[in-house]
Amino acid sequence: MFAIRQPRTDELAAIMAVHRAAFGRDDEAALVRRLRADGDDAFELLAEANGDVVAHVAYSRVRIERGDDRRALGLAPVAVLPAWQHRGVGSTLIRYSLDALRQRPMRAVVVLGEPGYYARFGFQPASNAGLHDTYGGGDAFMALSLQPGGLDGYRGRVDYAPAFALLTD
Repeated sequence: MFAIRQPRTDELAAIMAVHRAAFGRDDEAALVRRLRADGDDAFELLAEANGDVVAHVAYSRVRIERGDDRRALGLAPVAVLPAWQHRGVGSTLIRYSLDALRQRPMRAVVVLGEPGYYARFGFQPASNAGLHDTYGGGDAFMALSLQPGGLDGYRGRVDYAPAFALLTD
């Protein structure tokens, strides 16, 4: 069993360890640290089991070419310790975080990820809303309206926070 909650300020090392273990490299851990240092982190949640951080999801600010009102976020990174993968922790964490964001003045979320996975949360190709990413993600670049009409008025290129330049692939 696990609990979902907001991270405490003293848990950065544990969160970074989850990302290192999940991805087998330092890039995503460094991304979390840099998003926080740059003030581009907008929302985070973690899953905890027996006092240990077992999963983490972060949302950061994005910029939209036309219609940007600072009420859209990018989902990334999300990580689950290998021993906790395929047990519903990541899905639960994402669902819970999206529900929490619906209670805030946020309008939409974008993600660059596996379409089959993110479609289960309601994400659709961002191109349906007239949006594209700078990475050439095609249908893997997806968007989700958090409110009725949440994607209305957004058009063009979506730029992630500068920290995403740390990712090597």
